[in-house]
Parts: sequence; structure tokens; C-alpha cells
Amino acid sequence: MRHSTFNMRTICLLAVLSGITVLSAQTPGKPRVQTSAAPEETTVYKPDGKKQETAVVTSSKKEEDKRQAGKENTGKKAAAFDSQRYLALKTNVAYDACALLNLAVEMQVHKKITVELPLTCSLWDLGDKHGVRTVALQPEARWWIGNETGRGHFVGLHAHVAWFNVKWNDDRYQDTDRPLLGAGISYGYKLPLSKHWGAEFNLGVGYANMKYNTYYNVDNGALLDTRVRHYWGITRVGASLVYRF
Repeated sequence: MRHSTFNMRTICLLAVLSGITVLSAQTPGKPRVQTSAAPEETTVYKPDGKKQETAVVTSSKKEEDKRQAGKENTGKKAAAFDSQRYLALKTNVAYDACALLNLAVEMQVHKKITVELPLTCSLWDLGDKHGVRTVALQPEARWWIGNETGRGHFVGLHAHVAWFNVKWNDDRYQDTDRPLLGAGISYGYKLPLSKHWGAEFNLGVGYANMKYNTYYNVDNGALLDTRVRHYWGITRVGASLVYRF
């Protein structure tokens, strides 16, 4: 009897173990995840070992696309600015009327800012008693108030440097060891006359410092004195004819 009971228990135990073995063989294992060497791809495998899908991480690609799009937009804006950049050549008719030859170039450097570089030159006399011999530079930065650069109202900040030899009536005035120096502010208005031509009017006030000798206005005239003058007043007057490229 005991022997039969033992055999029965043994058979039951073996049956239980056999069932567990069969169930463990049929239970699917966890998916195996393999990460490739490339950091942007993740490969997922099914339990049977077949590749299920490849997931591509697109965040880096999106960021790269955004950077590329930003560069393209910047390039387009720069190209548009270059194509519409204000560039003009001008002469101040008011100075020309006084036998002071001059020429200026104005170029846009910002959306609303231009820089003007004028050169004024006179190397001859008006007569025995009058004459202005000078070489002068007066660069100016301008801020255009309206919506279009090179059209309408503007305010400016200028500096000036000049070498001079002026005779007037009985005296002659000549700079000494340094040129005239100074700065000022101005206001002006640009009036378009056509697609390329325009008229410009401006007036400026400011300061100038000069050191000069005074001579008798005759050939080899004697030196009278040497003076240093601090001038406050009008430093710029313009009525210019402008050609815009």
C-alpha cells in the first residue's frame, strides 16, 4: 500500500514538472532590443528573431533642418538688402557756386542709417583780394526718419577736418601746424525728382577749433599774429543734386 502511494506521488510530481516545462517552452520571451552603433537608429526584434521595425530618431534631423532654414532665410534677407541698398553720388550746388568743387558718396549701412563721405577742394583764388584755398572732409552719419531710406527727412551727426589758406580784403589766414577740427549735427530733407535723380537740402550747426596765422594780404606779407579760435555756429549748408544708383 505504501509502495503504491509512493508511486502515485512520484507520477503526480513528474506530471507537474512536465507541465511546467511545457508552459515555459510556450511562454514568449521578452523582446530583445538591440541598439545599433549609429546613435540615431533603434532596431526592435520580435520573439521569433525577425526584425520588426527600425525607429529613426528625427529630433537631430529636425534641428538641422531648422538651422538650414534659418541660414537660407538670413541669406535671402541679406540678398534683398544688398539689392535695395541706397547708394548715391552727389554734388553740393551751393558750394559749387562759390567755386568750391565738391563730390560726395552716400551709402546705406543699416536699415535706416547711411554714411556720407564728401570731399571739398579749391586750389585757386577768386581775385587779387579774395580767395579760398582749401581741402576739407566732412563725413556724416544719417538716420532716416521715414519708412524709406534715401527719401524724406533725416538727422545727421558729422565731423569735419580742413586745411585752408584764405585771403580776404587786407588779410590772409592760413592754418598752422594742425588743421581745423570739429563736429556738429544737422537736419535735412531729400526730395526725389525721378527714379534716379533727386534734390537734397540740409543745414547743420556745431563746433570748430582752428589755429591759424594772419598775414598781410600781399606777396610775402608779414606775419601779424597767431590765433586759436573756438567757433560755434553753422557748420554745414547743403543744396545738392543727387544721383541714386
